[in-house]
Amino acid sequence: MIHDMKYDTSVLRRQDRALPREEAHELLQSSEYGILCMQEIGGGGYGIPLNYVWDGGECLYMHCAPLGHKLDCLAHSSRVTFVITGANRILPEKFSTAYASLLVHGEAQVVTDEEEKIQALRLLIQKLTPQEAHRGEQYIARAVQATGVIRLRITGSCGKAHRA
Repeated sequence: MIHDMKYDTSVLRRQDRALPREEAHELLQSSEYGILCMQEIGGGGYGIPLNYVWDGGECLYMHCAPLGHKLDCLAHSSRVTFVITGANRILPEKFSTAYASLLVHGEAQVVTDEEEKIQALRLLIQKLTPQEAHRGEQYIARAVQATGVIRLRITGSCGKAHRA
């Protein structure tokens, strides 16, 4: 079953480039990383690439260090955008690029519930290193206290693609 994830392409100027919902779900499920875009405390933007996993519903999860600049930014403002791109290809003869991208808007918070944190880390291992599931469980048991997990609750998303 495909969940809604609050997908809306009506805001796009070029409706002919709207990414179909099913392709947006596939991109969200299959991409290895995205760019978490936040607001810095003193103003300005801050973006950082992070591995992530989608829970199939309304949340993305990312792991990180338990302290650092991105967590300071999130404490300042929890409203974020997460940018995911698919395979891109330069089209030199058209002075253009073939691409697919997805913007996910939401509220990001550090996960404090240990069970949710463990489940998020399991989902990350299943997605990124499924062949290491057993060792992953051992790693989680050792590292859960020293690992930060960010939950991004999706409030909206929009995808766009340009085909060759």
